[in-house]
Amino acid sequence: MSKTNCLLRVVLSLFLNAAFASDPVSWTLTPAGGFIPTQVGHQSHVTYTLTNHLPLAATIDTSITSTGGNFSVVNGCAGKNLATNAHCNTTIAFAPSEVEVSTLQLTYGYHNNRIPLPTLRAQGTGAPTGGVQGSIAGLPAVMTLNPLQTPDFTLTYTNTSEVAITGFAGNAMGTDLVTVTPAVANVAVLENNCGTPGVPVVLQPHASCTVTGQITPTHTGQLALRGLFTYGTRSAEVRASAVVEQGSGSCTVHGQMALPLPAVTYQYSDNTVKFIFENECSARAAALGQVQVTTSFTPNSGQRATTTVLPIYDTCSGQTLPAQGQCYVIASVIPQDTAQEMKIQASVLAGGVTATASTSAPVRANNNSSHTVHFVNQCPFNVWYGIANGSGGMFSPDPTPGSQSSSGAPASSYLLPKQVTGQLPSTIDIAVSAYVNGAIWPRTGCASDGVNFACETGMCNTLSATSGTCVVRGGTLDQPSPPYTKFEFTIKSTPATDGVYDVSVINGMNVPVEIKGLGPVSAGAPFQCTGAGALMQPQGNSLGSCPWTFDPSFSGVTPVDVVWVSAGADDGCLSDSDCSNGQVCGMAFNSGPANAPINRRCGDFIGYTAITNFVGYPLNGQWGSQNLYTKYDIGTPMTTISAKNYGTFGGNPAIFGNLLACQVTSNDSANTCYNSGLPNLANCCGCVDWPNSSVPTAVNSNCASTNADWTTTAGTEVTGQNAILWLKKACPTAYSYQFDDPSSSFTCNPGATTRTSYQIVFCPGGQSSLPAGAVDGR
Repeated sequence: MSKTNCLLRVVLSLFLNAAFASDPVSWTLTPAGGFIPTQVGHQSHVTYTLTNHLPLAATIDTSITSTGGNFSVVNGCAGKNLATNAHCNTTIAFAPSEVEVSTLQLTYGYHNNRIPLPTLRAQGTGAPTGGVQGSIAGLPAVMTLNPLQTPDFTLTYTNTSEVAITGFAGNAMGTDLVTVTPAVANVAVLENNCGTPGVPVVLQPHASCTVTGQITPTHTGQLALRGLFTYGTRSAEVRASAVVEQGSGSCTVHGQMALPLPAVTYQYSDNTVKFIFENECSARAAALGQVQVTTSFTPNSGQRATTTVLPIYDTCSGQTLPAQGQCYVIASVIPQDTAQEMKIQASVLAGGVTATASTSAPVRANNNSSHTVHFVNQCPFNVWYGIANGSGGMFSPDPTPGSQSSSGAPASSYLLPKQVTGQLPSTIDIAVSAYVNGAIWPRTGCASDGVNFACETGMCNTLSATSGTCVVRGGTLDQPSPPYTKFEFTIKSTPATDGVYDVSVINGMNVPVEIKGLGPVSAGAPFQCTGAGALMQPQGNSLGSCPWTFDPSFSGVTPVDVVWVSAGADDGCLSDSDCSNGQVCGMAFNSGPANAPINRRCGDFIGYTAITNFVGYPLNGQWGSQNLYTKYDIGTPMTTISAKNYGTFGGNPAIFGNLLACQVTSNDSANTCYNSGLPNLANCCGCVDWPNSSVPTAVNSNCASTNADWTTTAGTEVTGQNAILWLKKACPTAYSYQFDDPSSSFTCNPGATTRTSYQIVFCPGGQSSLPAGAVDGR
């Protein structure tokens, strides 16, 4: 040891002993009592201040452990080199998404010292039952004066009751929509969709409205923000706190959970979570480092999780966010073991400060003695699941509790309310003893029409105007009219005998869907207990991931021919430029749910249809200004397309539509291309070498034959293959045509005594397939 170092240590030791019997790097907590009790959907915060009393600079190291609720951290102390008498701040926001007690502990260090601070409790409290409940998103725990940060925030008011509620933002005088106390910041309302005293808003059951605002800090200090919604003699409030700091001159970012975990998750389930990082600076850009996504367990006993982040869903790492800009990271986490708590956290460095956001939930074991179906809704709109209801035969009865009564189950039994940013997704769990060859689908835009529980997409006739139970098989519309996304599973009462589960876009798409069997996966078995329709497949899996982004032009289909919009009269639009106010040009029924003619019109987006759906509309009177049956040569006899004999269908000579829709004809033409034993294999319907195609994904068997009339037909607007290729591109693991089994059929039987459970997620990762700039009519 050098004399200089020795002398330095002696001096430092004497200095500390003489002057600092307390911590040479001290800490304070504001508020001193820690987190205040915080209502679900609201926000509170605490700030730790670390001060260096040493005669030399000290590099600060921090770590934070937490359990429970959603915490976001702006850590200005991690890795900070503090000069003598300098200080740094670490601020933690608590935004509970459920009623629970969460905990948080900060440990800080310098040199070889590590000081664990007392554990804080954070109590999430319940909102008043019934009526309107409010929540806030986008308000950072910290904002600065230098550089000036002017964050936007959104207040959401949701009607949680089963009756319509009329109300307005603010008080009866039309003021106090948003207030800030004390006067350390100014607040402005940017947009109010929640009505005024003169023009109130009507919130239907489980509907919501939003108020968007912007806050501009003017002085340092603590602040409390309050939002108000008034209805009748009641009101709903949103409360949040934050702190204004002077700032270091560098732009920092703050993180928040857009899509947190559900209240409870399950072993082998696919949990898709979304983090958002925002640059609130009014005029400066912020340079971001690499985003780190980690999964941890409490208590830690070696639990494992498969965590996947694809580059396409990380728009943050290494990017420079412009002023007022934001980016997102979506991660898929599949826990392989149970745990008291699983925590998923994302963190990124910007402006010398690390921003983090996290979400946590218990991971429970699946009940192997019974089948359970877990529904999760991450869509920004309400979804009611529909299910084919049969009295026997190949279709099993609807397993929804109460559905087999004479009046059926109420519509609310099928409802999964929309995802609110930062709040828990809605879930439904149903026990299923057996369900064989039945169809399930999402319904949107639903309300009673006095006869049925009518829906804009996915409608079935129901047992009553207030019941969500579909009529028994055999009635009209016991399954819906296209377009809709269909998913299926075959659940058997005997353990380890469940059949195929799948997702299908053969009939088009109204809501993106993932279905997954809850069991372990095996190397080399891509269709075993994996996710059909999954947004992200784990690394090493040869299945294609489903972006759920539709581009009909990818395979030569005219987009306006397959975009599906809200019902109404034909206006002859030719492109989106003919529409206004966020509407898009597409096809629609003249009136709901499925009343022709099919019109070309501007309307609110509600999904995508498939060209094969047009096969059922051969008459000119069934079309408005654009007859797509004619445009796509659906009625053209196969004898004018091919020299091969395609037989008859329904007693008439086969047409191109039979090949498009894989309708097997009298001589077994248009049958599957995967069965080498069929008598007319040369005339088969479809077969793509998917692993080596423009939509690469695994298959469990290869083509026995191909048919040039399906892949390269001359003289038609599109080939059979191009009619479905754009659908396959949007979701490689979904059925895109009738005989797409080898790339789209999944099974999951984890053990000889196990009854498999399933997870069904609507809009996995919040991906809704809404075209850019469009109004969502769902």
